[in-house]
Amino acid sequence: MAGGSVGRFNREQTFAYTKKEVLVLVDLATGKESQIPAVERYDFSADGNNLITMEKGSQLVVRKYGQIIDRIANVTEYNWDDANNMLLYATTENGEGAVGYLTLEGNYSRRSIIQPKMQSFKALKWQHKGKKVSFFGVNEGQERLYCYDIVSGRMHILKSTAANFPHFMKISPDQNVELTVSRDGKKVFFGITPVVARDTTVVTGAVEIWNAKDKMIYPERTLLASVKHPQYLAVWYPELNIVRQISTAEQPWVMLSGNQEYALVAALLQYVPKYKWIADMDYYLVNLETGKREFFLKEQSGFMDHMGISPDGRYINYYKESNWWVYDIKRQTHTNVTKGLDVSWDNRATDPGNELNVWRQPGWTIDDQWSLYYDYNDIWAISPDGLERKRLTRGKEKQLRFRFDASAVSDQQGFNYLGIGIYRYDLSKNVLLTAQDLYGGATGYYLLHPNKVAVPVAMDNSAITKLQKGKESNAFVYVTQRFDHPPTLMFRKEIDRPTVILKQSNSQQELYQWGKSEMIHYKNSKGRVLNGALFYPSGYDSSKRYPMVVYIYDIVSHSVNNYVNPTLHNTLGFNITNLTTSGYAVLLADIAFEKGNTGFSAVDCVTKAASTVVEMGIADPRRLALMGHSFGGYETNFIITQTNMFATAISGAGVSDTMGHYFNFNTVYKDIDGWRYENQQYRMGFSFFENQEAYYRNSPLFNAKTITTPLLTWAGAQDSNVQPRQAATFYAALRRLQKEHVMLVYPNDGHIFYNPKNQEDVTRKMQDWLGHYLKGEAKAMWMKIDKEQN
Repeated sequence: MAGGSVGRFNREQTFAYTKKEVLVLVDLATGKESQIPAVERYDFSADGNNLITMEKGSQLVVRKYGQIIDRIANVTEYNWDDANNMLLYATTENGEGAVGYLTLEGNYSRRSIIQPKMQSFKALKWQHKGKKVSFFGVNEGQERLYCYDIVSGRMHILKSTAANFPHFMKISPDQNVELTVSRDGKKVFFGITPVVARDTTVVTGAVEIWNAKDKMIYPERTLLASVKHPQYLAVWYPELNIVRQISTAEQPWVMLSGNQEYALVAALLQYVPKYKWIADMDYYLVNLETGKREFFLKEQSGFMDHMGISPDGRYINYYKESNWWVYDIKRQTHTNVTKGLDVSWDNRATDPGNELNVWRQPGWTIDDQWSLYYDYNDIWAISPDGLERKRLTRGKEKQLRFRFDASAVSDQQGFNYLGIGIYRYDLSKNVLLTAQDLYGGATGYYLLHPNKVAVPVAMDNSAITKLQKGKESNAFVYVTQRFDHPPTLMFRKEIDRPTVILKQSNSQQELYQWGKSEMIHYKNSKGRVLNGALFYPSGYDSSKRYPMVVYIYDIVSHSVNNYVNPTLHNTLGFNITNLTTSGYAVLLADIAFEKGNTGFSAVDCVTKAASTVVEMGIADPRRLALMGHSFGGYETNFIITQTNMFATAISGAGVSDTMGHYFNFNTVYKDIDGWRYENQQYRMGFSFFENQEAYYRNSPLFNAKTITTPLLTWAGAQDSNVQPRQAATFYAALRRLQKEHVMLVYPNDGHIFYNPKNQEDVTRKMQDWLGHYLKGEAKAMWMKIDKEQN
């Protein structure tokens, strides 16, 4: 399959993939290949008997048992139902459009919904697990919305000119607001826009007006003002002849309840500026049939993961005051369902100063009787009234973290506008869980049996991923790897049967010395135990000490079992195997942060980590290097202002001037970067004006005078995340201080490097730099000062 893509198994009969617009079909029994040329897209029906291909010339071709049974010309769009048994399609020819559907289960049939007419059709949508469809009809601005019942053959058509349509609005067929059919098939959700286009000339050539009390700063306002036709969500009840607008310019945020009879709406700017990535919001509950809006929650988090919905539409979960709450729409009651449990539901205990992140509420059981929650280690099932609470796993006792595998979801409808979707789990059956060893670093799978403890399925001292179970048997395959063992595809006929190797990648590796990895542990000054992934140099000799590169960000040790191919094509220039095969030890050191003391937290943890490997007799204390990128680049820049432990350091796309970064206008987010410090990754937890001394104390630039470590920095001139002037500012400081420093600036790349030539160059230059300062190699020409190069 070299050079192939879009690979799929058709049951256990055929494997298909595309290669340069050719569809290749492999018979799994015989290994024989057949080809179909000029294929742009392909799909199999659920029963595996039908192959659908979109071929050049917009021709939809239907094959059954390998034989062509139908061709449909001029197809512009098609979409499958959830079961992959029926297919809805639209055609256009000579300005006339038509819509039809195919039935592929059992006897094949083709049916027409709309005969050719002077209209084009787009956005073909199916009801979730149902037989109603909806789509737009467009003809020179004459937009129409169609809803068709395949069972009854009944068609409903909505026009913007209808008497019940929202005033001064029209149907918007553009999918900025996605068209969907409700789960019960009684409603259609679609986008509407004002009839009169917004005047966008106010943002062209006019003087810029920046008011410090504006909710939105000028770049955000100009972006919003440039949209001529803003779109809002509306609902249509075809049988009841009701159309209502749901979201508005004042309340553009929207999420539907589980049964889609209610919507939650909120204003995005009410608590702006608040210096969070996503500001808190006040939420309102809207009855879609009556249009009544009622206040629901005040100043609640705007993060999607902080709120969930029950599939039956009765309950709304939300996270507040360090607990999960459930709102009963029917009874209009709020209940704290996790009160009194000695459990960490969020990251506050492990990562103070960072933005509040919950461990999540993954969904509900299939009978809607239990809501499911994650704590730091385990999975819980809690009744909506909070009276019954069950811990389903025992990860805390074993330092494991359990989560549902994606295959455990028995029913889902992921899209829910700006909110979280519907995910249901059938706990009356065996459910697959992922497991992570938080101490040793291994990853694998467990099986949760009904009313029993979870048992391991595939778990050892390696990284096990991509487990797939056979649809018609208990057999399964998975991929396993370690740093010193390349990815291997494994097969097991039953859980209790021996494992068989199906395919071993990189079999040539056994011819080379590679190195190994292990998880080490150390304590910071607060006594907290942290992990570090240690990679030994190839050909390791315990009687020798080796140069070591320490790579940092925040939590990086989870890569302890990752297999890394040696290559010059590295987006960050950093490649563990390049280093271990060149005689270096490599340490990925985890960092625990103290609120308001970000830089010093990094110094504390990283120096303890490096000292641990020195004490193990592996690393040479005189030949240590420090390396980081982005936030890790900031940490690297700061650490070398506080210690001369490292013989050299390399910082990529890192912040040096924290005050300049705090007040920077970010061109990606179109906002001021202060939120990153007050409530996110830089973990200060307060504004610059509340504690200026703390900002200066944790600033690499402010402390640059104490640096004695030779430093290499690199940046992409097109970096819009950490702007390259951060590297230039540090260069200016270190030049003025006459420190040993080289800055690399790549003109045609950004925050990370995608240009292969830049990847090769920065990787080689980092090797040159480490070779000189850790191995005593001669300086490469590019490292020498100008008078030495003549």
